[in-house]
Amino acid sequence: MNQTPDTSSTSATSIPVTMSTNKQTSDQVTYRDLVIFEERLRGNMIRLRRRKKKFEALLCCLLVLLGYFFYAVFVDPSKAFTNHLINTVALLVVAGSLVFFYRSGMYSEKIMYAAKFVPHCNRALSSFNLQFNRQGESGELNFYPMIPKQLQDGFDKYRKQYQIRKKARQQSNKAKAN
Repeated sequence: MNQTPDTSSTSATSIPVTMSTNKQTSDQVTYRDLVIFEERLRGNMIRLRRRKKKFEALLCCLLVLLGYFFYAVFVDPSKAFTNHLINTVALLVVAGSLVFFYRSGMYSEKIMYAAKFVPHCNRALSSFNLQFNRQGESGELNFYPMIPKQLQDGFDKYRKQYQIRKKARQQSNKAKAN
């Protein structure tokens, strides 16, 4: 009789451990990917806000200049011909710049798109049962209620750990730089 050692008991106990380890690993990978995705969305939102502020400042400057040169040309024109000519040319340049700003689509592309970024993200993320909430200067990825609470809690824990590690890395890099 050929007897083989009974390995069914050892392999049966190692399978659940392996499966749970694989599940934990896959959950960690999923959480890491979600945190990276959240960071990228937050970075894009902040970048678009900065760009929006710059172009709003440009638009305000153009409007102020338009008002000034309109006043200088039509309300209180200069007695000197060259000053009046310079003011008229400047008025035409500023008015042309404003027309170009709107007609080229720069207004809708640079200013309006930043305002529509979060709603646009949420429309795209809704099929994945995710939502990107803007909170002050930063944003946060949230799950719809139909996602299991265990997954949500695991992601929140991972996010907190990630933020702690990120702050520690930044402080160590700052200490090395000094």
